[in-house]
Amino acid sequence: MNALRHVIVPVFTATFLNPSASQKISFAVALLCIKKVVYFHHMAQYRHHTEATIEYMENCLEEFHSQKDVFC
Repeated sequence: MNALRHVIVPVFTATFLNPSASQKISFAVALLCIKKVVYFHHMAQYRHHTEATIEYMENCLEEFHSQKDVFC
């Protein structure tokens, strides 16, 4: 996950900087999905969780799963 955060996200960001008009929405959704997985993993590293952190993690997963078809 550290590789994902440090390498993949900047690569995707650079790749998606100048999408064509037809690619803009798909690229934005793909980048959002990647961010949500990274945020989820980062929060999962906490030693203790509150209702707020668990809710945040659930929201990240819901957002990812609702948009993951963009990778097909």
